[in-house]
Amino acid sequence: MPRSIRFTRIVSMTDQLAAQLQGLQFAGLQPPDVTWRPDVNVYAYADCIEVCVDLAGARKQDIKVEVEPRRLVIRGQRQPPDGGCDQSNRCRILVMEIADGSFERVLEFPVTVDTERVVAKQDNGWLWITLPVVQQEDES
Repeated sequence: MPRSIRFTRIVSMTDQLAAQLQGLQFAGLQPPDVTWRPDVNVYAYADCIEVCVDLAGARKQDIKVEVEPRRLVIRGQRQPPDGGCDQSNRCRILVMEIADGSFERVLEFPVTVDTERVVAKQDNGWLWITLPVVQQEDES
């Protein structure tokens, strides 16, 4: 039998309530490291490798991409999201899972990449990097 849940809106938070909520243990949450690693998806095609990097909130000018023949390095900085909490004395941060600060991700590839033809674009928080693979000629 489904159980109904009643939603209650907290309009004002007392210091005592804030202290109780801050004492809760949220399963699986750990404070982010000073340097964090963005999540990636890597796709292999016959003629290229495509990398999708989760960089929501990172500005284009704060991202640096370095490409070597068998290595990709993505570095940068992401500012914390601004929810306006610091402007209100009634706001208490209860959970912070979104990493901010400097980041780095290094990917090594088993194939050689044509570094002159790499293309990168940012789209809705995703950084897409297309790395054309150098085709090895048959040694006959």
